[in-house]
Amino acid sequence: MADFRKLVIAALAAGILSGLLLSVLQYYLTQPLILAAEQFEAPATGSEHEWQPENGWQRFAFTMLFNGLSGFGFALLLSAAMYWHGTGGYWRGLLWGSAGYLVFFAAPSLGLPPELPGTDSAALLSRQAWWLFTAASTVAGLYGLLLSKNHGLQIAGGMLAAAPHLIGAPHPEIAQALAPEALQQRFVVMSAFSNALFWLSLGALAGFSMTKLKL
Repeated sequence: MADFRKLVIAALAAGILSGLLLSVLQYYLTQPLILAAEQFEAPATGSEHEWQPENGWQRFAFTMLFNGLSGFGFALLLSAAMYWHGTGGYWRGLLWGSAGYLVFFAAPSLGLPPELPGTDSAALLSRQAWWLFTAASTVAGLYGLLLSKNHGLQIAGGMLAAAPHLIGAPHPEIAQALAPEALQQRFVVMSAFSNALFWLSLGALAGFSMTKLKL
């Protein structure tokens, strides 16, 4: 029970700090691109939108809250994985953070890259199902490829990791976007960069906190 409390503390510290880092990165790198894309979207939509945070401190506060909560959840997963595997520390945390980036961002983004407002997408349920399938397959695939010495499991891991991409992500029959393609491409690059720093800091801070708490 004492170790569980320490895991929660380590995850909370790593999640809050990494969530704050991601919020700052998004504020300077991706939010301006979103606001620019919304300018293309506004003339094309005549209906009123539901309530949403205003640009400025309100939007940043909600972003920071969401990123902090998400960071805590992901940090708890990483901390539990490191604890179960019997490894901690800064450098081990970086490796686990890199794995988290592959599982939760890089692999799903190969089929469903980050999108700006005004971009046509497939049905939400089908995209969510493919994202979950991809994340789960990538977890199982990385385990077979990197953490198993059994050749059969390694082959199965590679097949599992590739399966979602062989099946293909759901997309609309005719893909259209209101924002220019250059803006969309820059958004994808900045999102990938921001999330990479988020996951690396999340893993490193979780591993470092676990060492300090003697886990």
